[in-house]
Amino acid sequence: MEVQAHTTTETRQALRSYLRNRRLMTSIHQTITSQTLNDLEEAQRLLQGIHHPSAAWTEEIEAFLTKRITTPAQNPP
Repeated sequence: MEVQAHTTTETRQALRSYLRNRRLMTSIHQTITSQTLNDLEEAQRLLQGIHHPSAAWTEEIEAFLTKRITTPAQNPP
């Protein structure tokens, strides 16, 4: 690995560009995650409000959502 004692204009610009792009990507990922969680919560509210004669599919969906929404239990040491 090469070590530089002094930075150049190009290396500073490259670092700034990298950090700016990194912040943008993090922001985009956070936005997508937030929107996805909001959509899942809305879907769960809609499913809980449905009273359909065939409860088989409702139970399956609720079991799926329960696995995804609840946090996994910590494993004891």
